[in-house]
Amino acid sequence: MTGRDTDVPDTGVSDTNSLDETVTPLDSAGARDDGTATERLTYEDVAVGDRFVADRTVTFTRESIVDFAGKYDPQPFHLGDAADEASPFDGLVASGLHSYCACNRLATEAFFGRVAFLGGRGVDDLRWHRPVNPGDTLAVDVEVVDKRPSDSDPRRGYVDVDVTGRTPDGDAVVTWRVLGMLRRRDAASTSGA
Repeated sequence: MTGRDTDVPDTGVSDTNSLDETVTPLDSAGARDDGTATERLTYEDVAVGDRFVADRTVTFTRESIVDFAGKYDPQPFHLGDAADEASPFDGLVASGLHSYCACNRLATEAFFGRVAFLGGRGVDDLRWHRPVNPGDTLAVDVEVVDKRPSDSDPRRGYVDVDVTGRTPDGDAVVTWRVLGMLRRRDAASTSGA
């Protein structure tokens, strides 16, 4: 299965496979505008320890860093204001929210967009392990760390996953845990339909 790996994730960088502004979005059924479709995995199809690896990477440019910061996090060290002597960083760095959002896009392609995802119950343990600079490229993997059926609704199960944005060398840059809900395979038969 493309993008699913139970060993170490492939974090190689490919210029032809890098995230850019012309991505093709998934619709709610998993189909792409280009006519391809993906089969949604249900709660029963995933196991603790399964790892899903994004097929693409994301490279941060000076322009994308400044653009995101100007709209959503206008701190001087995200805007390239060299006059900010109090900055703990050596030069321009991406907003942590920018690295989170870009990596979440790839996590959606690798996992959330491939499973019967019913939404999240929360995000825990969001951490930035080092700054992201212009030219940095990140790969993303998603690992299933916990799953259990819902006690209140037999049509869904709870699946918690760890998301990691990594350098090409495999070093973690941004990490977080998503507390998610997935549809059960037999949801139609348990819903009274």
